[in-house]
Amino acid sequence: MPRKKKEKPTLRKDGRYVCRYKGQFFYSKDPDDCIRQREEYKEREKQGRVASYFVKEYAEKWLDRAFPNVAPSTKHGLKTHLQKLTDAIGDLPVSEIKPSYIKDIYTTKYKNMSDSYIKAAKQLYCSLFDAAVADGLILSNPARDKTAKPHKGTEGGHRAITPKEREWIHTYCTDHRAFPAVMAMLYAGIRPQEAKAMKIDRDIDFKKETVTVRETAHIDRENGQHYEYTQKGKTKNANRTIPLLPPLKTALEGREGDLITSAHGERVTRTTWRVVWNSYITQMETAINGVSWRWYGRTREHKKILAEGGKLPPWKSFTVVPYDLRHSFCTMCRDNGVELNTCRQWMGHADVKMILKIYDEVTGNRDNTEAERLKAAFKTGA
Repeated sequence: MPRKKKEKPTLRKDGRYVCRYKGQFFYSKDPDDCIRQREEYKEREKQGRVASYFVKEYAEKWLDRAFPNVAPSTKHGLKTHLQKLTDAIGDLPVSEIKPSYIKDIYTTKYKNMSDSYIKAAKQLYCSLFDAAVADGLILSNPARDKTAKPHKGTEGGHRAITPKEREWIHTYCTDHRAFPAVMAMLYAGIRPQEAKAMKIDRDIDFKKETVTVRETAHIDRENGQHYEYTQKGKTKNANRTIPLLPPLKTALEGREGDLITSAHGERVTRTTWRVVWNSYITQMETAINGVSWRWYGRTREHKKILAEGGKLPPWKSFTVVPYDLRHSFCTMCRDNGVELNTCRQWMGHADVKMILKIYDEVTGNRDNTEAERLKAAFKTGA
């Protein structure tokens, strides 16, 4: 009896292999992996789990397939968006996802987020379900439906951090190299480029309780990876003096030298700044969740929970970017009654238009305070 010929997956133009079974497509750069995926699918079919690809399972495989060569920092950002999706609908089959489910994710997971951040999520979700359509898992893309359209986010690429995020910053990773810069951006409102140029023993006066911005980091024209430091800031009012608030004073006492450095104690380059910041975000999320993203769902404790039919605690993302901290400082000042022009001076703006347009976010605290003040005024008048 002739031996059954071993099937070989088809090599595509993009360098990946593909094989097919009952309308399902399986992709990989390794032909044997293609076959393995198909056999796993057949096994699920025997077990009555043909509604096969659940969102989390499909999203994880799709991410590696769609973005094989992106930088680690970019991959982390993509995973953060997908985590919000899988937290909500990860245990549902791809075929059962409705536009209303996607809309709910925007409403609950992207509240008070910037417009650009929400648009990035929409683009990713649309691409994910476009792939599911192409793979024959669904007939139409739920993320592209009109009823799934996300709300408009806040203007500008930044937002005020939440009270919980502020608590996390004070609690976790206070020994990280980025921590002094994080606190300076949050409690002095300095720009990231000003943080890179700041020296603690030169610019922080602990007796007078002031923070002085003297220099700004600019990209070196001759070596694009390095910075040059000059007194020329982003605006004519960039060089300024800001009150040293107690949280920042506590965070910086006993420190000296550059506000932020590389792992070797040198001034940061463009690359090391990204490395330090991404390291901070990763360590914060690990501390917040008690486990790294890599091991989420794979620890003995998590496997035991899943084996007993339970659900894992939802992953808490830490999506703060440097300008969110500066934004938060301005919002905090306005919430506490700091006069608009004084706030402009501390922020280093040329005029108050930028504060009114982007930074001057009316929070619930200020709304309640002003309402009580107005009620009190009417009571007094009565």
